[in-house]
Amino acid sequence: MSTFVATPTIEHFMLSDKYVRILAGPIGSGKSVACTHDLIAQGLEQRPNHEGIRKSRFLIVRNTADQLRSTTQKTVFDWIPDEIIDDWKVSLKELQLKMPLADGTTALSEWMFIALDTPDDVRKALSLESTGLWGNESRELHPDVVDGLLMRVNRYPSMKDGGASRPGAIFDTNMPDVDSWWHDKMENPPPNWSIHIQPPAVLTMEDYLLRYEEDPEEDLVGEAADGTKYAVNPACDNFANLAREYYPNTLIGKKLDFINVYLRSRYGRSLSGLPVYDTTFDPDFHLAETEFRPISSENYPITVGLDFGRTPAAVFMQMNPYGQVVVLSEVVSSNMGIETFIKNKLKPHIYEHYTRHHIVLAPDPSGAFKQQVGEVTPYDILRKAGFKLAKPPTNLIEPRIQGVERLLSRYVDGHKPGMVVNRKCVELVRGFRYGYRYKLNKKGQMDNKPDKNEFSHVHDAAQYGCAIIDQGISGMSMSSKKREVKPMNAAGWT
Repeated sequence: MSTFVATPTIEHFMLSDKYVRILAGPIGSGKSVACTHDLIAQGLEQRPNHEGIRKSRFLIVRNTADQLRSTTQKTVFDWIPDEIIDDWKVSLKELQLKMPLADGTTALSEWMFIALDTPDDVRKALSLESTGLWGNESRELHPDVVDGLLMRVNRYPSMKDGGASRPGAIFDTNMPDVDSWWHDKMENPPPNWSIHIQPPAVLTMEDYLLRYEEDPEEDLVGEAADGTKYAVNPACDNFANLAREYYPNTLIGKKLDFINVYLRSRYGRSLSGLPVYDTTFDPDFHLAETEFRPISSENYPITVGLDFGRTPAAVFMQMNPYGQVVVLSEVVSSNMGIETFIKNKLKPHIYEHYTRHHIVLAPDPSGAFKQQVGEVTPYDILRKAGFKLAKPPTNLIEPRIQGVERLLSRYVDGHKPGMVVNRKCVELVRGFRYGYRYKLNKKGQMDNKPDKNEFSHVHDAAQYGCAIIDQGISGMSMSSKKREVKPMNAAGWT
């Protein structure tokens, strides 16, 4: 039997103290093996009862009996040592492990394998009491069943035997489709959930060269159906336990959707429309590994793209000495006017993060016209609040999108991305990855304009900022004690 060594992602997954933990990633990445060892660890961690027995019971579920038998059970028996198997009831699919420990106690762990082919299977699963749950390839499990199963957790052992020491549920999966229930849980997890996404198994040739600054070995390169070549990522989980040709052979003839879900740790395509930056935004390349801090210098102003309406949004960005545009932070809102947004959101954010930095606002050009707040325009309100403004050159959507794409496609300082985004810009990042997308019309055809959804406002703001950031605009300096507005060149705007 091979020795199990947890990768950094799997280690974080196993050490998390959250009630529900999800491990998602490519095929062949060791997810099922990790979950098998996690259940063993949970059984060993169970507190002993008065007889010195550490009792635990786990439900292991899969959506069909065939998959349960051919994949889940096979993995379990491949990795569990024969000497700790106390009993295996084939007909009942119940496994009992007995593990004597050095302290004189014994861990007695029951594992119940359950397929969810039929309503009877589901009823059985929803009537059992367990310490924990393992949902194998969980994106195939129905949400209602998952919610029901979670109610059966933390019910064994009984309190007279000490209760469950580490109750909860673990799920492993390939990446789910955008707009699915699982996607929502992974992107907006409840506070007692933790999400652990493994590194991609393959990289585009361009990304490989940028990361490792050398060509990949020829036998670790495969070609997709559209002719795109990918190289195996040396940092992917579990590759040491796979044949070298496993991923290159898997790539051959596969379409992008398959490669994204099963090999690149990316969500499946949304049925609601194509992401606007689908071909230009690469999260592995454009998201900052560590948080970028703003540079405090008159030569490097903070540019703030700003969108109006009842959901104002602001995106703070700065061009650094390398010519790289760094998206530093975002401010989003819901159901508030621009004056309330300035007072309660924008200014507090500036005072907290950008004191004494030079700031220039790039607001939606439509805010310069008297149409939203009586005879007073949003631009008037911003000027009255002490902000220096620079009007973006256009409000047309296509040039705005193209401006962002130019930055995403650009390289600076040899191999660095022309635009990098701090991961704390949660809504902006979600929009880049999947949420900011073209709308499908009633005929199922792609519209030429992005959908006006919860992600469009922050992306409008980012577009306005990108539209003027290359113009070398200076702004004002804001202090926590005193704010001074300095008259400076703002491309003709004051």
